[in-house]
Amino acid sequence: MRLPSHAIRPEPDATGPSTARSLAPTSSDDLILMTAGFSERQDICPSFGCMAMIIDRTGQVRHSWETDPSALFTKENFATFTGQPNLQNIYVQGSTLDSRGNLIVTFQGRNVFPYQVGIAKFDWDGNLLWARTDNSHHWPTVGDDGRIYVPVSHITRDETHVAATSVPLDCKGGAVYEEGVQVLAPDGNELHRFWMSDAVIASDTQGLAYSVRNDCDPYHVNGIALLTPAAAAKLPGTRAGDLVVSLRSSSSLVVMDVETGKIEHVTAGPMVAQHSPRVMPDGSFAVFDNLGSHDTPGGSRVLRIDPETGNSDRLFPTIENAVGWDLGSGAQGEINLSDDGQRMLVASTLEGVVYEVEVATGGVLWDYTSISDLRPYFEMAGQSPGTDRFFRMQTQGAAYVKASDFARFAGQG
Repeated sequence: MRLPSHAIRPEPDATGPSTARSLAPTSSDDLILMTAGFSERQDICPSFGCMAMIIDRTGQVRHSWETDPSALFTKENFATFTGQPNLQNIYVQGSTLDSRGNLIVTFQGRNVFPYQVGIAKFDWDGNLLWARTDNSHHWPTVGDDGRIYVPVSHITRDETHVAATSVPLDCKGGAVYEEGVQVLAPDGNELHRFWMSDAVIASDTQGLAYSVRNDCDPYHVNGIALLTPAAAAKLPGTRAGDLVVSLRSSSSLVVMDVETGKIEHVTAGPMVAQHSPRVMPDGSFAVFDNLGSHDTPGGSRVLRIDPETGNSDRLFPTIENAVGWDLGSGAQGEINLSDDGQRMLVASTLEGVVYEVEVATGGVLWDYTSISDLRPYFEMAGQSPGTDRFFRMQTQGAAYVKASDFARFAGQG
């Protein structure tokens, strides 16, 4: 039985779609943007599934976005891809909202080479504003000015040495993912592209390319945040608006100049294969540390790091045997902070769960389990699910949406 890309496993005891639980009182009226995907929650988005949804704390869907994937990507778009680059293999990877309520979505591919597909922007009503098949991937970040920052990739086949050093490149397949950062204007036009190999050589940080487990993917950019004034004050030579870039392959964060791409600072050591860098109000960094936890059962944690000193501490999970103590997502995973930095949403992608956590204590305030009825998908695919109806789905990301913004976007404020 072939399942959608985001499906994890059947949930035979489920009696309905996604569930949400309030576990501790909170005065917040924030809503939550949930990244979903094609074929998900077709009880809400019957034709193609919900790319993304805004839910309240009861789990009720208050708004959703749905689109026909064939309107985004044509056969011509996949002329340079190999494998099985069909629409059934394209999936939603990440989403975010801009200040006008437009949805920016990134797409990746299963059984597709390269797996990095592209990015698109939709208005509040789900109308496509623009789409790019440009090998964007992972999660997009949007600035207050509407600029979009997203990981980008292309394949190189002529590299022979690690970052222009004398060390031979050991990539058996010969195809190397060249990773970088792309900056787009609100209208989708490209403003900058910074390739990591160029930045590493120019900044004399070649060790970032040498200290990796896979020479075919020496950087693996998987998240971007914007430096705040508080963070810039900790790091001489940087400024607010510079880029905090997560490199999975070297388990490091680099701060890059937003105009030149020069690497100004490197943070490494406590985290392993991390995702989703965020800047906290005090200027420290937080990451979803996928594989770095050695004293919790699931192996994942949310880690806070002081970029000035390198000191770190675990923000979540912190309460032994409490909800979330077994946090474990060996890949992916996203965190997002509330405006005041007192709460955070932790999307444990491969578990299909989102936790809302009190930053000061690590206590879980609320959680959400992503479950979809996949009968419409099986009918479309001509498959019989047998007795299985409800499936646990990956949680690609979750972010706060202020109630006042939601009202404004919906034309109610």
